[in-house]
Amino acid sequence: MSDQATILEPTVVHRPPPSRPALLALALAPTLVLVASLVQASPTAHDTASELASIAAAPVRYQVSAAIGFCATLLFVPGLLALAAPVRRARPVLGAVGLGLSLTGLLALVSLMGSGPVSLAMAQAPERAAMVRVTDAYESAPLTVAWMLLMLVGFVLGPVVLGVGLWRAGATWAVPVLLFAGVVVQMLDGGRWALALGYALTAGGMAVAAWVVWRGTALGVGTPDVVGTP
Repeated sequence: MSDQATILEPTVVHRPPPSRPALLALALAPTLVLVASLVQASPTAHDTASELASIAAAPVRYQVSAAIGFCATLLFVPGLLALAAPVRRARPVLGAVGLGLSLTGLLALVSLMGSGPVSLAMAQAPERAAMVRVTDAYESAPLTVAWMLLMLVGFVLGPVVLGVGLWRAGATWAVPVLLFAGVVVQMLDGGRWALALGYALTAGGMAVAAWVVWRGTALGVGTPDVVGTP
């Protein structure tokens, strides 16, 4: 009785690229964040009283800005998943860390946005001094501080990690540079237009990332993987 060698044929696994609507969401979401920041009236100072006064002076602009911001958070979900897909394939650790940070930070951001209608009501209340004390108490609460930290660490650094992973996977260096520059400019606290510039840099980085993933040639997106070869 003779032994017969078993020859395994290679298996071709096709990994489809991220959908084009998801990549469009990736490019559009940070642009909506920029639009929302420009729509909302800017306070004269960075204290609670000035912030409530700016909301009370332009309540419609505040609500429109909040609505645009919420639409942006919805678009970020498919957009971040589309950005992370090629990174998780080529650089699994960076992809997992970046996506985990981004989604956790996004959830924290949505939690903080939930106080928007309450802030609007307090800004329109006649007892402004009491409302300032209530707002300060809310913002210093441990849960609010935890959400802020999660938002800063996750939603700010997560996309940068994904941008680095995309660069390591073969994309242009412009993606992580633009995303990191956007974070730096936003943290400078240079006023309304400096913040808008930071948002614009982030939007540019994500637009470039969406374009790179859309093309997919440098990343091998959409190409088959051969499994079972020696």
